[in-house]
Amino acid sequence: MAIVLPLLLLILLGIMEFGRAYNVQVSLTEAAREGARYAAVHYREGGLNVTGTALAAAPGLNGLGVTVTNNAASCAPGSNVTVTTRVSLRSMSGFLDSGFFGAPGIFPITMTGVGVMRCGG
Repeated sequence: MAIVLPLLLLILLGIMEFGRAYNVQVSLTEAAREGARYAAVHYREGGLNVTGTALAAAPGLNGLGVTVTNNAASCAPGSNVTVTTRVSLRSMSGFLDSGFFGAPGIFPITMTGVGVMRCGG
């Protein structure tokens, strides 16, 4: 038990961290896609809130410090609008933030989601 339990706990921790990182990546991509769709459809309206729309599309990203960049101001029929979401993700447990014996750890990971759509359809 003393030999197997630490290994099993390490595997369990890795599964949890990977699942969370995968969920955040999917949410970042969904938020960027929704922001790009909003900008592509509403590009003729003034005062677009692409950042608010993108973040509202992925409530699982609340509290993570997500930054949203876009080129919606230059959206014209036939051109593309690009929305990028980015976050520096820390580990849930803090165990993987620093490696063994002073080596650098796996976290924080910089994750990015990109959404591109053609303006006006």
